[in-house]
Amino acid sequence: MPDASADLGSTLGALAVAFVLVTLVSGTLFGFNWTQAVLLGGFAGAVAVASAWLTARRAEDD
Repeated sequence: MPDASADLGSTLGALAVAFVLVTLVSGTLFGFNWTQAVLLGGFAGAVAVASAWLTARRAEDD
């Protein structure tokens, strides 16, 4: 059984963690305005979900 999982819970978890972490870091430490920080966080969340999905898909092929 592969360790990777793309069920709804882990996917939403990856989305939430990436969004919050990137938004807060870019808004506070890097000095972006909050609109830019939220856009960066949304992009990071989308990338995290795509990465989790692709990782699980590759693990199923093995």
